[in-house]
Amino acid sequence: MWEFLPTYLQLKLGKDQEGGLSFPSMHSEIISLPATEDSGRMTGATIVVTDELEYHPYAEKNFGALFPTVTAGGQFIALSTADKTKMDTFFKTLYQRAKSGRNNFKPIFLPWYLRPGRNKEWFEGVIKDIPDWVREQEFPNTEEEALTPLKTRMFFSRDMLNGMGNNLKPPIKHEISDKFSGIVRIWQLPVVGKRYALFTDPSDGQEDPHAIIVVDGITKEQVAESHGKTTADVCALIHDNLVRLYNNAFNGFERNTRAGGVVGAKLDELATPNQAGFLRVKDNKLDSTKHGWHTSLQLWNLIIWSLEETVRTNCLTIRSQEAIDEFRQFIVPEGQDPQKVRGGHDDYIDAWARVVYLCKYLPGAGNQGGVVSFKYRETY
Repeated sequence: MWEFLPTYLQLKLGKDQEGGLSFPSMHSEIISLPATEDSGRMTGATIVVTDELEYHPYAEKNFGALFPTVTAGGQFIALSTADKTKMDTFFKTLYQRAKSGRNNFKPIFLPWYLRPGRNKEWFEGVIKDIPDWVREQEFPNTEEEALTPLKTRMFFSRDMLNGMGNNLKPPIKHEISDKFSGIVRIWQLPVVGKRYALFTDPSDGQEDPHAIIVVDGITKEQVAESHGKTTADVCALIHDNLVRLYNNAFNGFERNTRAGGVVGAKLDELATPNQAGFLRVKDNKLDSTKHGWHTSLQLWNLIIWSLEETVRTNCLTIRSQEAIDEFRQFIVPEGQDPQKVRGGHDDYIDAWARVVYLCKYLPGAGNQGGVVSFKYRETY
């Protein structure tokens, strides 16, 4: 870097070694360090640049050693290509949290064509000799290409998720959205006579956001949602408002957590109508004597694989880009159960899996139309 500076910017060097340069007139230096666990600890750096942090064998531990050196006003820059064979990496965790505003980093994606000398002709000459996944890893065109797992490791159909982008549209303005500070998004107003289903994955608003999904009970087209960090009692109010808006939608919620208990108590207080009963996995029936689904591993596997089939067979319509992005980050590690990547979320997936399964029990859903044969008598 120093050699390529104009001569009038080239400060006189002190130390000139392979591992670093020093500039006596500024009492400063540039140091190159190896990728060890503790390299950089106790240095008073103003800027730390890590290259290929995704592939650092001790990335998280070394970050812990380096980051305190810049907390007094310095800057930490983590550069890397993405390893598409591994989704549970420290670099991806930092990046995903930056995207959702859960740390102080700013996510920046740089596509392959930003490098001088790379154009369409150059690109086409490169890709003809390499597999698609290598091209997406080494020469990503979009952030999605860089961060999406290998196609064989994604849980949901990649092709179907890509096609869902055609269904995206901006939400419409509605008083419920205004009432809850934009957390609620509404894409389609209720139609008289239609049956809707709603399910809530609650949250206490601390770590994870809540998710509420409302769909047409027959077509599984998304008509509304609520997603964001808010207290459990507000989550219950949103649930109740959306249930009543959508023709007393058939509705349920997860009761496993403390937040679920708060939501259940609040819905009882509000006398929320048309609540679905507890789902008994042993006989696949709803128990109307109690509300809220207590999720076991057996139930989770039941509903998540049902959602996978629904996506794969193109039987639902998602309106939210944020939800589709979350679906793309749901993986199946070899020999393990389906799961979110580290640093990611599964709130949308949880709510979608449950609302899709809830539709199976929608009262009257199996009798929405038919052909009736009857005798008649012609007259002239």
